[in-house]
Amino acid sequence: MNKFNILFLICCCPFVLFAQKKKKQDYTFQKIEKVALDGNLAEWSDKLYNPDSDFWSFGVSKNEDKLFVAVRIKDDMLQREALRNGVFVNISYNEKKKEGAKLVYPFVDRERLRALSQDEDLDASNIKDELLKSVRGYLISGFSKVVDGLLSFDNTYGIQAVARFDENNILVYESVVPFELIDFKSDRIAVQVGINTQFFQMKKMGDSRNRPSNVQIYGASPTGTVLKNPYKEETEVWLLDSIK
Repeated sequence: MNKFNILFLICCCPFVLFAQKKKKQDYTFQKIEKVALDGNLAEWSDKLYNPDSDFWSFGVSKNEDKLFVAVRIKDDMLQREALRNGVFVNISYNEKKKEGAKLVYPFVDRERLRALSQDEDLDASNIKDELLKSVRGYLISGFSKVVDGLLSFDNTYGIQAVARFDENNILVYESVVPFELIDFKSDRIAVQVGINTQFFQMKKMGDSRNRPSNVQIYGASPTGTVLKNPYKEETEVWLLDSIK
């Protein structure tokens, strides 16, 4: 498979089918005494949720007023989507499952993606590694003390993330976010962790369009297409717990 086809697969994912909604499971934070942000996940070895999945596993821990997140991605297509659009950590300001302070990493800008597709000297077998090396910072939004946009790796806020491929070609991710950067409204919060897949983006867009408006015809209700996840399991989850 040449590099153009590989990059095309990264940008495209088959779905758009009708399906019924399932109730998602809510998780809680794991208890880990000390977390080293090194991309090895040694301290997470028996703590990750969904450990036997062929797609991904994940974990969240609160430690010393910081939020630590760990993700392992086994599935090849899911890895490609993570490299293209990132793993996201969305920290709600309270226990409601809404948009809050968000960190997205890794994130490759479209210009760099286009440049890689046009590089005739690029080895197609190294596409994923090249994409990972092309990341220039953390994409953030919703923090009370940090400006929205692309944040440098060498920032002074304490926001950090690492991603790498291990010896088994599994994409490993870790991140840390200090709570002091977020203006919480409650001691109990909701945290959303997932891969920013095309399905997730389209579903989010559809949910926004189908939200009830202030003016409706009597007896009418909003309707819309329900998309089917191309993966056999959810690739984003919510965790509910206390920060105190």
